[in-house]
Amino acid sequence: MLTPPLWLDPLPQPRPALRGPLSVDVVVLGAGLCGASAAYHLTREGLRVAVVESRASAMAASGRNAGFILQGTAERYSRARSLMGHDRARRVHAWSVENHTRLAAAIQELQLDCEYQRRGSLQIGAGAEEQAELRESARMMVEDGFDAELREGEALHERYRRRGNDVALFLPGDGEVHPARLVRGLLDAAERAGALIFEGCPATALDAAQAGDVRVSTPEGEITAEAAVVALNARVGDLLPFFRDKVDPVRGQMLATAPLPQIFECPIYANHGYDYWRQDPAGRIVLGGWRNLDPQAEVGHDETLHDQIQARMTQFVESWVPGEQVQVTHRWSGIMGFSRDGLPMVGPAPGTPGAVVGAGFTGHGFGFGFLAGAALTRLILDGQHPFCDDLSPHRFR
Repeated sequence: MLTPPLWLDPLPQPRPALRGPLSVDVVVLGAGLCGASAAYHLTREGLRVAVVESRASAMAASGRNAGFILQGTAERYSRARSLMGHDRARRVHAWSVENHTRLAAAIQELQLDCEYQRRGSLQIGAGAEEQAELRESARMMVEDGFDAELREGEALHERYRRRGNDVALFLPGDGEVHPARLVRGLLDAAERAGALIFEGCPATALDAAQAGDVRVSTPEGEITAEAAVVALNARVGDLLPFFRDKVDPVRGQMLATAPLPQIFECPIYANHGYDYWRQDPAGRIVLGGWRNLDPQAEVGHDETLHDQIQARMTQFVESWVPGEQVQVTHRWSGIMGFSRDGLPMVGPAPGTPGAVVGAGFTGHGFGFGFLAGAALTRLILDGQHPFCDDLSPHRFR
């Protein structure tokens, strides 16, 4: 049965919507991680900021994920180097490491109560192809100066080896978090610094054809601004037509259990990243993925359950705790924005001089989204940021 996401239970009450006209320096569309980060960084620069969100903060992908803070892209490092080239793959991976460093510093500075932990992550492999990919990725990551540890044989816990996972890649710098609390904490900090946040308030139209003269329409008011940050991820094409054929909405299934004995020591990725899970501080297993069982069905904007995938996920959890009564307390889904090349699109919006954009995070929003908000802030203020150079949407023109 469909429930609220674990991180959004009980469902939050949205802030009041905009009523009447408003003029600010920058309007931010979307109150997920990227939008919250942009609002946080813009207000720290003394700018007048309004945030417009159609539901409540973190109600979309930013509050519907597993809470992983992982380095890298959706591809393992060996494949990333093959697809992007060595230098670009190294730079993009380094950006994700910087994202985590900056995010951890903000969590500490703001004293955010978001269950942040840094226990590393484990990518486990089954079969010769995936094991070879993990070995190659470990070698390449160390070669390029990143912390990575290959675990096999006795170095890998017996709980994985007895299931046929004989090789794993451990990344000690990765972390985990309560995603909705993190996003809300950043928005609260922005609000304390003067940001105006409007929820239950969809942006129905964006006119950003001219830099310095941006207009955002909502059901009961209009915002004028110097610039717009469009942080709508899978919904970016609703307001920026350029992205309609470049960001696809992809559904991810999730579940969470009641507390169980501690089994998993850190976030885990398996099956080429299609399956992922962790145990939160309360002992609840949070599990997602299995989209590859029916990829055609898991496309679209509807946050619905796929009963067959959910059943397989439940069986998977039960297989780890024989003899334990597994109670699934939450079942939900979330819509990710997948870009056509698997990389985020962060930078100026093509053909729309008054807007910058952060979208297409391809299931790794927490690996790039906080830095994206900071980089878009610098782009607005300075006209340039190297992160935006590497991930500019203009690469699709």
